[in-house]
Amino acid sequence: MIETSPFCPGCGTEIHEVLVDRQQFECPNCSRQFRVLVDKTDGWTGMIPLHTTPAREPLGLPKGSIRAIATLTVAGCSWGLVVAGIDVPAYLLGLLLAIIGYYFGFRQKGRAASGRVLDACTKPQEPLGLPGGTIRMMLIGGFGVSALILHSRGRLSSAAYIEFFLILAGLIAGHFFSRFFAATTGGRFGNLIVHVKGLIVLTATLGLAIVLTSDSRSEHTGLGLALACVISFYFGSR
Repeated sequence: MIETSPFCPGCGTEIHEVLVDRQQFECPNCSRQFRVLVDKTDGWTGMIPLHTTPAREPLGLPKGSIRAIATLTVAGCSWGLVVAGIDVPAYLLGLLLAIIGYYFGFRQKGRAASGRVLDACTKPQEPLGLPGGTIRMMLIGGFGVSALILHSRGRLSSAAYIEFFLILAGLIAGHFFSRFFAATTGGRFGNLIVHVKGLIVLTATLGLAIVLTSDSRSEHTGLGLALACVISFYFGSR
């Protein structure tokens, strides 16, 4: 038993009764029913909903498939433009960075925060039923080839392309950095990395704000781009 006052995960109502491990609990406010899990070593209390309605995925496809299709379609269009020798519009480059940032940062963060109580008998679904990481590798390969094509034609030096590929490189580098140090998460060294990264990105953000608000911002475009890459690295590593 525990003496603390937990809260209903459904409506947030404070629970004043003493909860016992494995008991069935019904919230007096929202009437939702849960199975109680109590860790006697540290007093942590968890609750598993007894009656849930699984969210349906769009068109009955595996979770994330619609996003994967949209991502590969937009990326494929940009690759086609590069092969055809047509400049990729600036708005498309911005859109690509937004959706790629999801795959190299936000998606893994969302998965990590999905919950502390997991069903070990449920196999995680990957977009389009592909092996995990396939979409990311396709994106890296496609944009890697695009960069080589642009370089061979002498067009990679365009400011728009340089900015896009450097920020993209920051996202990808941050992603693989987090994967490489994943085993240190929660440990002393892992916590040190988290604090150092936080300090660096805040410094970079402050520096970028100073550059953008200064009257000589046009003279420091290189510095601004470098600071933007540092920030993209941080988001990729999260």
